[in-house]
Amino acid sequence: MSLENLLKINQLQRHTAKAEEVQRLLAAAERNLADSAVPGLSDETRFVAAYKVIMQCAMLGLMAHG
Repeated sequence: MSLENLLKINQLQRHTAKAEEVQRLLAAAERNLADSAVPGLSDETRFVAAYKVIMQCAMLGLMAHG
């Protein structure tokens, strides 16, 4: 399903990202990426941190697209 289709069925809304939003999300992704590499954490916790990075990067892509 395309982004345009998701907009039409109200599953997405257009959004103009502010620089501060992007910077906060990038900083959060960097923190989660660092957390995913901490050997003392459980595998599950490291996986969750890595998954968050993927979701944050996807959100950044959507923000860049508007």
